[in-house]
Amino acid sequence: MGQRAPSSAMIAPLWVGVGFGILSVSLLIYAVAVLAAALPILIALAALILVGPAAGMIGVVAHSPWRQLSPALLVLAVALAFLAIVQSGGGVSPLWSALLIPVCTALLTMPGLPGAGIAAAIWLAYGGIIVFVPSAASSDLAAGWLLHGAEVALVALLIDRTLSAQRALRDRALAREQALRSFLEVSNRLRISTSLQRTLEEVAGSVQRSGDFDCVTLSLVDWSQGLARVGVAIGASGRRLTAVEGLAFAYGDLLSRLENGRRVGAQAIEVPTLPFRSLPGELHLVLQLHTQLDEVRGLISVSAARKHRAVLDEALPLLELLANQAAAAIDNADLYATMEQRVQQATSDLESSAADLRRARDRAEVLYHIARALSVTLDERQVLEQTLNLIAQHIGAQRGGIMLVEPNTGRLVYRTTLDRQRTSQAGWLDRGQGLAGWVLANREPAIVPDTTRDSRWQVRSSYDSQARAVMAVPIMLENEALGVLILIHDELNHFTPEHAQLATAAASQAAAALSKAQLYRYVSEQSEHLGVVAQQREEEASKLMAMLRSIGDGVVVSDRLGTIRIINPAAEEILGITDEAFVGRPIAELPGVPEHLNKADAESRLQKFSVGERTIRSHYADVISSRGEILGGVVIYHDITREEIADRLKTELVATASHELRTPMTSIRGFVDMLMLGTFGEVTPAQREPLRVIKNNVVRLVLLIDELLDMSRVEAGEVRLRREEMNLAEVLRDVIAVLNSQFREREIALHVDFQDQLPLVLADRQRIEQIAVNLIGNACKYTPRGGSVWIGLHNGNDELRVDVRDTGVGINDEAKQHIFTPFYRADNPLRDEVGGTGLGLSITRRLVELHGGKIWFESIANQGSTFSFTLPLQTNIVEGEVVG
Repeated sequence: MGQRAPSSAMIAPLWVGVGFGILSVSLLIYAVAVLAAALPILIALAALILVGPAAGMIGVVAHSPWRQLSPALLVLAVALAFLAIVQSGGGVSPLWSALLIPVCTALLTMPGLPGAGIAAAIWLAYGGIIVFVPSAASSDLAAGWLLHGAEVALVALLIDRTLSAQRALRDRALAREQALRSFLEVSNRLRISTSLQRTLEEVAGSVQRSGDFDCVTLSLVDWSQGLARVGVAIGASGRRLTAVEGLAFAYGDLLSRLENGRRVGAQAIEVPTLPFRSLPGELHLVLQLHTQLDEVRGLISVSAARKHRAVLDEALPLLELLANQAAAAIDNADLYATMEQRVQQATSDLESSAADLRRARDRAEVLYHIARALSVTLDERQVLEQTLNLIAQHIGAQRGGIMLVEPNTGRLVYRTTLDRQRTSQAGWLDRGQGLAGWVLANREPAIVPDTTRDSRWQVRSSYDSQARAVMAVPIMLENEALGVLILIHDELNHFTPEHAQLATAAASQAAAALSKAQLYRYVSEQSEHLGVVAQQREEEASKLMAMLRSIGDGVVVSDRLGTIRIINPAAEEILGITDEAFVGRPIAELPGVPEHLNKADAESRLQKFSVGERTIRSHYADVISSRGEILGGVVIYHDITREEIADRLKTELVATASHELRTPMTSIRGFVDMLMLGTFGEVTPAQREPLRVIKNNVVRLVLLIDELLDMSRVEAGEVRLRREEMNLAEVLRDVIAVLNSQFREREIALHVDFQDQLPLVLADRQRIEQIAVNLIGNACKYTPRGGSVWIGLHNGNDELRVDVRDTGVGINDEAKQHIFTPFYRADNPLRDEVGGTGLGLSITRRLVELHGGKIWFESIANQGSTFSFTLPLQTNIVEGEVVG
């Protein structure tokens, strides 16, 4: 890059030219106005007006492209000046000052001795002209010449000093510019530098070039050791100080010097000595290099003689800029080193990943071939053989086999081997035995590099003793261990962890394929079985349809949606419908079917209705599978017209016979009482006993007749209730008082639990007493001696509830469904002792229902029973009832 003139010159070319021009014009005016000079003089002075300023301007500009014309202009200016002097009088000419123009031009164009010599020669030449002047005036001229010479010398001295100062400033400006240019070049290089050592050398060299100092060092701080190590040291004239480079010193020692030093800039500190340099007459500047995290990473030291302090001070701003650049460059170099290390690590990781990917690709190819081979077969033996052959071929196993767990015994049994022989003489292993048992128990692969050093490998024959390396992996299906894959080689350390991974993956595929094969076999067997079952069910369905068509009761079957599917001929005849008209329609359209099939209670499932002159009883039941699912429903229709007629005739007969029997029984009882009272004469003890027997039998017969009459009235619907507000607790206490003698006679403990402040109930007192007598009396009769009976009365849900609980013989499950059936008496140990007609509970149930209540019981055979009934607190009185 070419150099250019400094921009801070002390003498500007324009003003030098103006000065020369003013002098030339002054001489011309003087010659015209004062001397009345001739034309040659005027021409010479006019030419000097042009040459003088040009010569002066060229002389000042150091690097002007016209500077090569300066000697010619100088000679021309000298000639023109002497021409003007000679034409105007020679030695006595008043235009001697014209010589100032060539003299000054010589000093400007030729600094130092050459310019001074030429100026002196010009003046001496002028002195030569004076010599030729006549002697009369020579002394005065000589004196004037000397005086003017002194003046010219003074002017020349001023010009020389001025030019010397200008040159010094120019040189220093050029040096600063050169240093700045070097700084820019170093900055550009540092920006792209990635080597820490090269960065240190570039920075140290740039600092040295900025001032040609005695010593420049750049050190790096190692905080892990607390040391600073000199990385680069450069002496005067740019020579490397190898004796200093590599020296390490305690950073704390330097830090104490810096704390005691003098700060001379934003970053620079002046110290008298350095840990590695302490020459007399030197001063040292230290600049710390701070990273972006404000951590001291390095140091720049500059050493120079004290007499060069000015140079050092002048270079200080540039040194601080270099220090900032150096800190950033060191940061970049450290970052690059870190990034390069990371890149190398990443490259290594990528290479390792590539190797892993290649191994994974090889494994995937093997697994793909295994999966492809296994996908075309559903035979268990082929699945095992193909898996074993493919994996052994890829791994290079010489022998091996697959052992599966027997479901019944839990033993491991060989299902296939590579050489079609068993790996040992024993074709099976107990669970937990040998290497295969260990793998199955721990459910993890096992690699045995040397079978002679692993106790898990059990030698059972010479065939097994040939094995040197063995690998076994479990065959897992989810969390279930199906078996073990075993591979054998005759060389030590043949199997690797990669082999184990591949074998494990292959074993998983084999497990899935084996499961599919077993599932296929199971489905095939089930298909055959279902075929047989379907045929059997078809035969059973045919038989069932034949039975449905042959039975006398009507049967209607619906599906789970309530749609009619089957109607047998008997149902068509009983209901007067046709199969074609009703199949496919909702079963709820038929009579005797509950309105809400899913919520039907026991009463709605069992109904009685009339079709024409026929009386039909229907029973609806759900068809439930073995898993409890409702598959549909079935309605059974039974024609009970004859039974109804027979029941009506029986009721009429019972009512008529009861009325007819009651009148003579009353007479018999009256006459017996009169006989026992002695109305017809004294009765002997022998006669009294037969009379007592007659009376008891008559009483029992009257009770039986009363029950028969009540039953006939109930069945005929002739019972009318006389409702009145009554205290139910009081009624129960009256009944208990009446029956208390029976409890004492049988030594039965009676407990009463009545809730206080119970509301009144609207009911028929006589019928309520009848209900209480039946329930409490039964509890007493069917409870063995020494037992207990509890009677409770409580209020709840707008009704009064009565509970009668005993510790009696209880009711077995078979009798529970008939307990409210008229004339039914459950079989129990006290049945014959108690006696009775079996009408009490059936009458009690009907009376409770007439009051709008409910009755139920809970019983366990040989543990006791609890009979409960409720009476509503608000009762709607039906038509025909009498309210007292």
